[in-house]
Amino acid sequence: MSEILNLEKVSQLIKPILKGMNLRFYDLSFNEVSKVLRLYIDKKGGDVTIGECKKVSNQVSKVLDEAELINFPYTLEVSSPGIERPLKTRQHFQWAIGKTAEILLENKKIRGYVRRVTDDGVYIATNGQEEFIYFNLIIKAKLVEELVYGKRR
Repeated sequence: MSEILNLEKVSQLIKPILKGMNLRFYDLSFNEVSKVLRLYIDKKGGDVTIGECKKVSNQVSKVLDEAELINFPYTLEVSSPGIERPLKTRQHFQWAIGKTAEILLENKKIRGYVRRVTDDGVYIATNGQEEFIYFNLIIKAKLVEELVYGKRR
């Protein structure tokens, strides 16, 4: 029994389902040891609800079963990427414009507002100036929650 999973094919099946539900595909990962397929979904201008995750799980499970792309037992988990979500793709940075990000480079960590995104990198505003960071230099990046007087901004 082959346990190879083509995440690109799986994501191509999932994206139209999400689009039809006014949700965005954020990320997809598969743990080969635990056989858990994790689908992260997002929604423009709002939080993803548990009900939406359940609907997506039901729809995606049905489509994946019909497509027969996965020929071994697995568990599907659907959730939001969270407040301090990882920024892995150009699209993630595009969606993060106007929000605070923390970017780890080889020799420093930068924290600032995502201002704009190009094909090659991202502009981050820090301390009154703007810095351009090439995507290929980013080791890790994530959004960071801003608290003002103990409340989310």
